[in-house]
Amino acid sequence: MHRIQETAAKVVASDTQSSVGAIDQAVMSYSRLCASIVEVSNAAELPVTAGQPALAQVAAGLTALIEGREHIASATRELIKVQRASTLRETAFECPGGLTTGLIEPQPVIA
Repeated sequence: MHRIQETAAKVVASDTQSSVGAIDQAVMSYSRLCASIVEVSNAAELPVTAGQPALAQVAAGLTALIEGREHIASATRELIKVQRASTLRETAFECPGGLTTGLIEPQPVIA
């Protein structure tokens, strides 16, 4: 069984939540940027080919952010596995997104 101090685990949980929040904010910003490029291109009556390279680059960045979000989700699942095999297996940390059930549901102790 892994021995993890609760204060250290809280730092990891907090950093995980911050990372998810930062990626979510970036995804929303990139989405707005895509919309802005299309709106400005249409308002300026630009040919579709004029704004397309910039839109494609922003879309590629958005795709990379979404892939990064999946990596954070995978890392969180791995951290949960470590927690479940530790002295903190019954400790709940606040989930990203404000869920109050914690990263894991408390598991019954089997003696």
